[in-house]
Amino acid sequence: MNQKENNKRNYKMKKVIYISFLFLATIVFVQCSEDDNNNIIDPEATCEDGIQNGDEEGIDCGGSNCLPCEQGPDGVDFSGTFVQEDQVGRPAISTVFVTEGLRDDFNTTIPSEMSSLFTDDMLMNLESLNPDFDDNGGNVLAQDAAGFISMLSKDVLWVAQNGTATFFNGTTTFTGRKLGDDVMDFHLLLIFGGPNIEAPLNDGSGEQPLLISDGVSQNDKEFLQSFPYLAAPF
Repeated sequence: MNQKENNKRNYKMKKVIYISFLFLATIVFVQCSEDDNNNIIDPEATCEDGIQNGDEEGIDCGGSNCLPCEQGPDGVDFSGTFVQEDQVGRPAISTVFVTEGLRDDFNTTIPSEMSSLFTDDMLMNLESLNPDFDDNGGNVLAQDAAGFISMLSKDVLWVAQNGTATFFNGTTTFTGRKLGDDVMDFHLLLIFGGPNIEAPLNDGSGEQPLLISDGVSQNDKEFLQSFPYLAAPF
C-alpha cells in the first residue's frame, strides 16, 4: 500500500471517529436536558424543610411521605407529650434577675412555685444591680425591693379583661402588652429610676448616667395592622 492510499484510509477513519463522537455528544446533551428540568435544580423534598414541595398538599404535610394536613390545625401534629421549655411571661425577667445557672430551672417552673424557689436569688441580683434601690425610695410603682421582686418572681403576663391593654403607657401599667410597648425601658425605669416618674433618677441629665433607657425608641419597621402583626422581614 502506497503513501497516498494510507493517507486516504486514515482520513476515512478520522471521519468515522468524529461522526461517532458527535452522535454520542448529542445523546448525552438530550439526556441532560430532559433530566435537569430546564436547568432548574429542585431540592429534595422533605417533611421538615418548612416549604411546600414534592407532592405535599401543604407545608410539610400531605402527599406520599408526610403526615396528613388535616392532622391538627394547619397540619400540626399535637399528639405526644409536651414539655415546657420557657416561661417568658414578661420579657427579660430571667435574663436580668435570675442567676445564669438557674435560668433554665426558672423557665420550666410553674408560676405558683416561682416565688418560693427564686425570690432570694432575684432579690440578690436586684441589689447587685442597684444597691441604693430602697434608699432611693423604691420605684415608680411605690414598691420596695422585696415588693418589686415579689411581683416579678411570678413570671406571668397580666392581661386586663377590659380597658387599655398596655405594658406601660405613662399612666397604666401591666394590663397587657402591645408590640409597640417599650418594655425594656420600663423595666430599666423600675430598677434605676427611683419613685418619681416626673423626675426619674439616672436619666442622663447633669452628672447622672443614663440607665433608664436602652436607647432603642421603637421598632425599625412598622408593625402590621392584621395578623400576624409582626413587622415584615427585610
